[in-house]
Amino acid sequence: MKKDCILIATLPSLNNMEKVQRVFENPFISEVRFNTGVQVPYSAEQTLEILRKLSVEYNKKIWIDIKGRQLRVTKWADPLYSCVELNHNVQVVYPAQIYFRNGEKVNITHIKNGNMIFVDPLPRQALGAGQSVNIIAKDVEIEGYLTPTDKLYLNTCGKMNMPYIMASFVELPEDLEQIYHVLPNAQIVAKIETLKGIDFISRYKVTTNLMAARDDLYLQSGQNYSMLNHLKTIISKDNEAICASRIFTSLERKSTVDFADFADLELMYSIGYRKFMLCDNVCNYSFSSAIKAWEDFING
Repeated sequence: MKKDCILIATLPSLNNMEKVQRVFENPFISEVRFNTGVQVPYSAEQTLEILRKLSVEYNKKIWIDIKGRQLRVTKWADPLYSCVELNHNVQVVYPAQIYFRNGEKVNITHIKNGNMIFVDPLPRQALGAGQSVNIIAKDVEIEGYLTPTDKLYLNTCGKMNMPYIMASFVELPEDLEQIYHVLPNAQIVAKIETLKGIDFISRYKVTTNLMAARDDLYLQSGQNYSMLNHLKTIISKDNEAICASRIFTSLERKSTVDFADFADLELMYSIGYRKFMLCDNVCNYSFSSAIKAWEDFING
């Protein structure tokens, strides 16, 4: 039995409080993550007050996940008639491609005004506001780190004494400094999602905890065997690093977990990971099945 493992769950949307409470009350969930990139029907203050009360009631740490330089679509777009508008200005060295969450990738042909992306061929589906994307190029520069929404949540966390922050796409010491400037007592998990993030933790002594955000990191690192070396680097820099994404992803297409998912967890455990986090889709649509599979894993 793997008694030393903990599981973190991503909360479903707060417009369904029954699902939210189900996550908090589950005995296999040790900590909970709130993704600020998801739309909620409440203000930031109301949202965090709800989460704080649940955190106290169930005695579970709540992580507020800010988006940093993660690229997101800012408004619904049909690329046949419009371009893809992003939340950050970007500069790329061509050739460059943009990857969407459904796995589709297209070429970037032009960038207008820093954040208006023209592509070819056109994506087959309209793009929803809030959808995250990845740009792969010889070099990509994303302007700025904290978004206005990030700053809003960090300021509100300061007022409500909620210091636990997950920070997406950390690549520079300045990224962490920006968070501390707004929330001086922040306890940060730096999410490593790019090769620049790997270079950052390799070159600097990082005092925060780390997360191997495997979905984006695999894409950004070339989708090859080098990913294993990156995962080993992260756990070598922080023996309490969190292994996140691509856990029980077979549940996104079927009702039972593939053997490959169990083998993946065993490999991550053998490398040294003891903290694991379920992604948004699995928690939203297959939470019960994921918990059953987790129970099998820790009892195996």
